[in-house]
Amino acid sequence: MGVSSLLVFVITFLQVICRFVLKSPLPWSTDILRLAFTYLVFWGAAWCVREKEHLNVDVVLTAMPAGMRRTVEILINVVLCGFFIFLIYFGIQFCIFGWTQTTSYLPLPMSVYYASIPSAGAAMLYYMVKILIKQLRGSDEEGRV
Repeated sequence: MGVSSLLVFVITFLQVICRFVLKSPLPWSTDILRLAFTYLVFWGAAWCVREKEHLNVDVVLTAMPAGMRRTVEILINVVLCGFFIFLIYFGIQFCIFGWTQTTSYLPLPMSVYYASIPSAGAAMLYYMVKILIKQLRGSDEEGRV
């Protein structure tokens, strides 16, 4: 995520300088920016799952009794695991399909972009399974989803 963020910043800065000061845009920069931003978003989502900071609405959960809340949290996490498996499966399908496509300016197959989906999905599934194991053992002291 750090490399992606740095690339987005540096290449955007260079693109602005080249376009407005030198009057010569960098056409390849859009391909690199799209690649870096794609990985930043998907791997950022995986990091949020690891840190238990992913999007959730816990108004209803906090109003539930502790036992029911634990059960609902486990159920939510199982559904999320199903979604992450969906991401992995269809992300791999995108990667297979993307070998026949290339980016606009650079000779990169679109599979390089699409690989962010199953790789981040696998990371999210890994972290969610770790969270589920802790919840099932009853050692999730924070009580967050």
